[in-house]
Amino acid sequence: MGRHRRKSLLYRLVLWDLLAIYTSFFLGLFLYKKFIGRFPQINFPTIPLLFFAGPYFIFIFKSVGLYKKKMGILNILETVAIFKGIFIGFGIAIFFLLPISVGRDIQLIVLFTTFFMLILIPQERLLIRKWIQNLHKSGIDIHNTLIIGTGGIAHKLAMRLQKMPKLGFKVVGFIQGSTSDSTVDDLGIPVLGRMSDIKKIIEQQEIDSVFVAYANLSYEQLLYLMNLCDKKNISFKFVPYIYSFPLDYITIDNIEGMPIVGLKKYNPKSFYPKVKTLFDFIVSAIAIILLFPLGVGIALLVKFNSPGGIFFSQTRVGHNGKLFKILKFRTMYITTNKYEYSPWDSCDKRITPVGRFLRKTSLDELPQLINVLRGEMSLVGPRPEMPFIVEKYSELHKERLKVKPGITGLWQVGEHRNEPIHQNIEYDLFYIENQSFLLDLAILLRTFISIFSKKGV
Repeated sequence: MGRHRRKSLLYRLVLWDLLAIYTSFFLGLFLYKKFIGRFPQINFPTIPLLFFAGPYFIFIFKSVGLYKKKMGILNILETVAIFKGIFIGFGIAIFFLLPISVGRDIQLIVLFTTFFMLILIPQERLLIRKWIQNLHKSGIDIHNTLIIGTGGIAHKLAMRLQKMPKLGFKVVGFIQGSTSDSTVDDLGIPVLGRMSDIKKIIEQQEIDSVFVAYANLSYEQLLYLMNLCDKKNISFKFVPYIYSFPLDYITIDNIEGMPIVGLKKYNPKSFYPKVKTLFDFIVSAIAIILLFPLGVGIALLVKFNSPGGIFFSQTRVGHNGKLFKILKFRTMYITTNKYEYSPWDSCDKRITPVGRFLRKTSLDELPQLINVLRGEMSLVGPRPEMPFIVEKYSELHKERLKVKPGITGLWQVGEHRNEPIHQNIEYDLFYIENQSFLLDLAILLRTFISIFSKKGV
């Protein structure tokens, strides 16, 4: 049943990707008309280009892994893969079109089509994901899930699956690991039996997915369970006993078929930090110039709405522990203690009426473009924390300080952005280990979507 659902979703993804590709092509034609003043002449090279564009990009998307099932943080790597596939496809197309005398018309159409694909395909994938999530939340197309174990790991796994119904896993019960191993009583999910009852329970509960969250399962039990799931076409997964390590620091290799788990260290590509610094400087400088009138308007609103200054500055901890003054438009009354925790509730009495609007739209963050221009911050990165919080950092949390803090990041575009920054360390570790120029672009795109959908960042 799980494989049938997977194939059905795969076909839908391909069809919707094709629709987005061809829509981008036609929008490219209309943009061409807007700039050139006429539609291009439909000649022999143009017609094959139209029909070939769809299968061509589907093949490239498949080669970059866009049709593999993943459950990574926010599915952000899907957006990265989309950008990667589009740029590869565009590069190959231009490489082969330049030597051929197809004319300037075709080259411009390819450029315009690529522009629209960069916008439409991530949005199309987002809409499909939202549709699937709504189905799951409504109890449609869900996976009846059984968790092996009743200890701390099983408890955390069940809580995370319950908090994320969009994944489609409905935990129907637990399998007892040992008589002294039970911390799941508060979840309202029954313990259905022991490993000796597993076959009967799987059949009675119509299980679609099994998660092993019990480190003391014997090799024979694990092998039996894997074979049972394979025979019954049930998805099988397990949480490794080293799960408490930051998973984005773990590598899995093999030596003659033997799996070898290792730890990797932050080691960015040598060119990436330089490109990122240049990109930050150029974009922040252009943004400051373009947004200057908006900034003046906000400054006047802040000034006349409540007594006090226009800007709010606060000491934060940046790259390698260096202190700097972060800038924001003031959103709270001047009587508020500068180093209190920021309010999460928009109705907090410390927030001014204008400040409530600025926080909701994230416009209070605009002055941080100055921090980026100074080199103290980046457009994308972990959010900077106050010194008294950083003093309590564990060695794991100190990994956040290895990169420049950012205006936006994975945490801001995630579902847990209303929780304290340091409680969502997995977002920052994921970014640090996977950072790339395309990932930065994907996060910036998600940020704009969040702002314009009135969610704020």
